[in-house]
Parts: sequence; structure tokens; C-alpha cells
Amino acid sequence: MMAILQSKRDYFYQIKQLIINMLENITQSFEALCRVAEEQQSLKPIENAIRFMDQYYDCIQFVKQDYITKEIHFREKLQSKFSKHSSDINHISVYQDEVLSCGQDVYLYKQNKQYLIKQNNLPIYSGIILTDGKVLLGGEEKVVHVYKLINNQYIEDTQLRGFSRAITSIVKSQNEDYIGVSCLDGKIALYQTQNLIKLGVWINDLGSAYSLSFSIDNQFIASGNKNGIAIWEIKKNNQINSAELIQSFITTKKIRSIAFSRKQKFLAASHKNEILLYHYYIDDFKIYQKLHHHNEIVNCVSFGTDILISGSDDATLCLWSSSIKGYWICYQIIQMNCCINSIALNTKQTDLYFDCFDTVIHYQSI
Repeated sequence: MMAILQSKRDYFYQIKQLIINMLENITQSFEALCRVAEEQQSLKPIENAIRFMDQYYDCIQFVKQDYITKEIHFREKLQSKFSKHSSDINHISVYQDEVLSCGQDVYLYKQNKQYLIKQNNLPIYSGIILTDGKVLLGGEEKVVHVYKLINNQYIEDTQLRGFSRAITSIVKSQNEDYIGVSCLDGKIALYQTQNLIKLGVWINDLGSAYSLSFSIDNQFIASGNKNGIAIWEIKKNNQINSAELIQSFITTKKIRSIAFSRKQKFLAASHKNEILLYHYYIDDFKIYQKLHHHNEIVNCVSFGTDILISGSDDATLCLWSSSIKGYWICYQIIQMNCCINSIALNTKQTDLYFDCFDTVIHYQSI
């Protein structure tokens, strides 16, 4: 019962902040429209302002109904499962219903079987599962290891080299045509998925790269760096791929995690204890909203089809919805016992996997 009450308090705090922001926007917009009306000697801008306020009223009514629906749904679905891991987990990746957990040991959970892929003295920070079954791993060894299943055992097939510091992130594009790799030396490398041919290597002046994400249209790749966000546009001319740096944002703290939306044109980036949400049109990225709820550093962000999930050092997972007429709001909180380090959704967007530096893979149906 306490968890439900806490969830309600948190939700209504978010509503309070939303209404305060609405009132500020209404006041500023109304004053601006009054000035325009005076200059134009017309009441048309005032009529627009009234319609503007009616939309905010509709939004508040929608919030109320949306909360009731979401609360019933999550009370029905709430459950938790876990699998024991032999070491601290740095990263979790999911493809369909296969779960890859990366630490000093790397395990793949597939069709109720557990495969030990790698045992190592140096930690693995990132990994992905490809459609052909291959597994890519990267970490302190400064190379990307490629494994494939032979005679019911994962054997190293090849390595992707050219990095001078630890590998921090390995990701697939939304159409799975490309693989992106980021490194603490600031390099971003792009590979073709089918044959792992390197298409290019790029670098920016924002320092070490910690995370990568591809846009839903596979046109952009964004990196979260020590001093900000860098965004490249992927171009294909005469069968030759290249990437052009089109925009960068300097921030006061490093961007630990970054994620493009799977549906809408949004880019989320963790920044201290808040989430920066950017909206983009063509190649123009602009700040859309700052999401506040976590009390400590946000370590990971990930989009589902209609939700955004964030995990923090404050030991909470927050689920955000954009259904409230464009405003993102936290509508569900999952409280754990220690900080959330990594999160991943399965292909069907029905199961959430995460780790808390407690050697356990946690599972929650959403």
C-alpha cells in the first residue's frame, strides 16, 4: 500500500509542476498576444489565447483519466523475477527474448539455457546480439570481440580493432543495417552489420564518448560525451557511407546515456539528475522538455514504443508517458534496493530487464 501511495504522491507532484508550467506559459503567451492585439488593433490574437487556455484545461482532464487507467494496468501487471549472475553486471542487452548480461563474466540466456560466452579479468561494458546469432562484446580490452555459436558453444570468430581506450557502447541501428561503437578516446566507429566492414570513424571535441543511439529513420547517430552531445547525419552516396557532424551541445556534466525514440522524433539524454529531451525536425535539434523526478544521477535511459524508462543512483526506475498532449510525465515508479545501472526492453516491448549492481538480472512485465 505504501508503494501505491508513494506513486500517487509522486504523480500528483508531477501534475502540480505541469500546472505551474502551464500557468507560466499562459501568462507569458497572453501578455504577448495582448501586445500583438494592441499593435494590430484586432481581437483575433485574444481569441487565439482563449482557445490556447481551453487546450490546457482539456489536458488537465486527460491527466486525471490517464492516471486512473495506468494505475489499474500496473497493479494488475506488477511482478518481479530474477536470475543469479556470478559477478557485478555492467550492461544488459535484449534481442527478442534472449538476454545478454555483461560483467567480468558474460552470459547469454537463450531458450531456457544459460551460455557462458566469456570469462575475463577485465570488465565488459557493452554487448549486443545480432539477428544471425552472433554476439559482439567490448570493454577494457580496447577491442570488440565477435562470437558465434558452434556445436552448442560460443567461439570467438573475429575482432574489431582500432581503439586506443576502453569500449563503452555497442549498438545496432533501428533497421539493423549498421553497428555503432563508442570509445573513451572519443571515437565513434560505424560498421556494416552483415559483414562487419568498417564504414568510417569519426571524432568530436566533446571528449570521451559513453553512449550511442540511432534515430528511428536511421538518418542520425547521437553520442553522449564527457562534455555534451554530438549528433551526426549518416549519408550514403554511391554506396559509400559517411557521417557529417551537424550539431553539438555543450553541457555542464557528462551525458552517461542517450536514446532516440522508437516512434516519435525525440532524443533523451541523461544529465546529472535530470533528463534532457530534444525534439528534431529535419536536422534541427532543439530542447523540448527537461524531465525531473530522480534525486541522484541518472545512469540509463531507454525508449519503448510509447514510454521512456530511466534508471538512477537513487534506486528508482521511472516510467514516463507522452500521452498527455505532448507533455512527458512520470506515471510509474519502481523502487529497488540499490542504484539502477542498466536497462533493456525485449523486442515485443512487454518485458523490462535491469540490473542494480547486485549480481542479479531483474525482470518486470510492463
